[in-house]
Amino acid sequence: MAKNRLERKAAPLDTDFYFLDLIKYRSLSNQIAEVFSVSHESPQVLLIKNMECVYEESHSGIDMDEIQMQLNLS
Repeated sequence: MAKNRLERKAAPLDTDFYFLDLIKYRSLSNQIAEVFSVSHESPQVLLIKNMECVYEESHSGIDMDEIQMQLNLS
């Protein structure tokens, strides 16, 4: 559902988005959680800038407009 909400809106320009299949790549997901000091949740959005997680949100809080606002702040 969260992925569908994101896909209904245009992604911010000059921003790369990556979808991680947690079932297939669980070890990578665990490594990302450790490197960026975030608790793993699914679904989850992480905004990484200069190798730092500057924003994270999960489940029903995932919203493209909020991601755009966070990009403008960071």
